[in-house]
Amino acid sequence: MDVLHELVLPKLDGARRSGAGYDARCPAHDDGRASLSVGPGKEHPVVFNCHAGCDRDAILAALDLTWADLCKPREDQRAPGAGEWTPRGPAVAVYDYVDEQGNLLFQVCRTADKQFPQRVPDRTRKTGWSWRLGDVRRVPYRLPKVIEGVLSGQRIFIVEGEKDVHTLERLGLIATCNPGGAGKWQPEYSDFLREADVTIVVDMDEFGQAHGRQVARALNGIAASIRAVEPLNGKDVTEHLQRGHSLDELVQVWSSEQAPRVDLAPDLWEFISVPDEEHDWIVPDLLERGDRLVWTGFEGLGKSMAIRQMAVMIAAGLHPFKWTEIPPKRVLLIDCENSEVQSRRKFRPLAACSIKYGHRVPDGALRLIHRPEGIDVLRPDDAAWLLERVTAHKPDILFIGPFYRLHAGNINDEEAARKTVAILDQARVQADCAMVIEAHAGHGEHGKNRSVRPVGSSLLLRWPEFGLGIAPDDPDQRPGERCKTVAVKPWRGGRDERDWPNRLTYGGEGNWPWQIAPDYIPPAGWESSTGRN
Repeated sequence: MDVLHELVLPKLDGARRSGAGYDARCPAHDDGRASLSVGPGKEHPVVFNCHAGCDRDAILAALDLTWADLCKPREDQRAPGAGEWTPRGPAVAVYDYVDEQGNLLFQVCRTADKQFPQRVPDRTRKTGWSWRLGDVRRVPYRLPKVIEGVLSGQRIFIVEGEKDVHTLERLGLIATCNPGGAGKWQPEYSDFLREADVTIVVDMDEFGQAHGRQVARALNGIAASIRAVEPLNGKDVTEHLQRGHSLDELVQVWSSEQAPRVDLAPDLWEFISVPDEEHDWIVPDLLERGDRLVWTGFEGLGKSMAIRQMAVMIAAGLHPFKWTEIPPKRVLLIDCENSEVQSRRKFRPLAACSIKYGHRVPDGALRLIHRPEGIDVLRPDDAAWLLERVTAHKPDILFIGPFYRLHAGNINDEEAARKTVAILDQARVQADCAMVIEAHAGHGEHGKNRSVRPVGSSLLLRWPEFGLGIAPDDPDQRPGERCKTVAVKPWRGGRDERDWPNRLTYGGEGNWPWQIAPDYIPPAGWESSTGRN
């Protein structure tokens, strides 16, 4: 075994090649600058050098490894393909996917930071490879061995990734996985396992659990028998074995030979006897953790400014409309339309207001990400990018949009919208946050009766807990003048009672842009039922 590439690098965060070794963030201290250098040694399997001073044992303990793990007998050769160039960084391993006769179809490369670019032979390119699979045939990993094993009556192990396949092969077992990782099992893969005895080794994370269920459903009625097992210790079978456990110690969680055990749902009286949980407010009486708000408005009215104001005031510990004190929250804003230069000009006056009114936004409370080119969450790379950012920042509330810049499909396509909101929901659940999505109102109607409903798929009308939009409501407005009063109109029924304002008034230069109409700043403790239109 190449312990550097197979044991150490996969556990390090942000590993990047540097000379003959790698730089990474040290797991033994709060490292924001990749201060750890690792590489193969002449006398030792791996050499660690933390420039912040952490010793080897502390680093190994943080990686859940011991020096004995690294010094076990290992292969003299590095992993096949290690060090080869990929668009995502140097490969630490390259895996061949071949057809029934052993002909190469494509390769999957694994990088130190667990990215998996795929390539297909292409004689027209100077490198001999194309990094887009296109319509190349996909097959299970180690297909010839799988076919041979099924014919000879051997048990076939299905794992989530190629590394685990090699782990089980070193034990003399036949193992396979599908390309693309969790959630990518295709119906045609099941045909190769007809009448086979199959063991699915389920990874110990949400995606691994879902993947195991997907594979089990796909093989139901095709395989002769199916077992699902989990590691006793560790996140996958490789870690389970590295920690000294045997194959027999994998925990069986399901078998096709067992009758399914389903707990009965609670009856009415059991259900209503459970005490209600207290509201977990982000903004009291306005937004609760887990809420989804889609905020729309006519062009040029200031809907984006209202979004920015909400973000700044919530981070500063102020109610975004009443201006009363609330607990400050962690806020992440992902702007998929404006550049940093454009956005900076808009945020400076808001930051100044937070100081003027005695509630300076705490350092780190409001984080800003700009993607003026937009995001296409229909692409796995962009979806992963979004989930990584939201999970890393762990905001109490996420502001993102506009919605039409979150995918590159037809804005009216329900399937594209469905996939987009699924990614947004995944981000919301992983971060356990509230979410505000900016969207544009449609252009199909004009005048006072123009709807503030979001443009695009009707799915947006059904998806959020709350849908609100701003529309002109200033009878004294003259042509060319700023609209100083807007109506806040719900375009769908809310799923809970909340204290959203009916009208907002422009606050003037040097003040917060929007406040509850009429045009005065309410005193501390002001109740929304007083003086509200």
